Amino acid sequence: MAYNIYTTDAIVLKHLTSGDADLTLFVLTRDLGLIIASAKSARLDKSKLKGALQEYSYGSISFVRAQSIWKVTNAKSEGNFYFQNQKFGQEILARISRVLTQTIVGESPHKEIFEIVSSGFSILKDIEENDIANFEILIVLRILFELGYVAKEKNNEMYFKDPNDWGKEILDKTSKHRTMLVNLINTALKESQL
Repeated sequence: MAYNIYTTDAIVLKHLTSGDADLTLFVLTRDLGLIIASAKSARLDKSKLKGALQEYSYGSISFVRAQSIWKVTNAKSEGNFYFQNQKFGQEILARISRVLTQTIVGESPHKEIFEIVSSGFSILKDIEENDIANFEILIVLRILFELGYVAKEKNNEMYFKDPNDWGKEILDKTSKHRTMLVNLINTALKESQL
């Protein structure tokens, strides 16, 4: 039986080890959404997939759907967000990845979320430490908005106009309205039972 191969831009959010050399991956993709995939023998030294499937790696990953399981067939890493960041940035990567794996339910494309996360993770290395909390609030707010957990209203619409804007001006506005935005995020998470 021939399987279709799906190749898409992807970010590895999390991996779990299984068996002696296998990985179970939580991968945010541009075209497939958040998927859980297996990578056989990916932890072996001789594996061509080993470097490309580390947590926070980004690049192109090819998958096949065999019965109800996604399997990685190929991966080409363009870099790793973890190694581009200082400790405070690395902690944000972990928290945002946790938010994504807990809030995205089921497999369906979320190109807007992929764009937000990809652009946010790419710029994270340039965010100053005193703005890191504002960045985290902004990226979580945008993710929850795209998932439908936060509604656009007059007092928050400025944060959704340009989802690729991580500049000083928007981070300063986030800081100014921090209490309101954190309450909005917490309410959304509580009401969605996440």
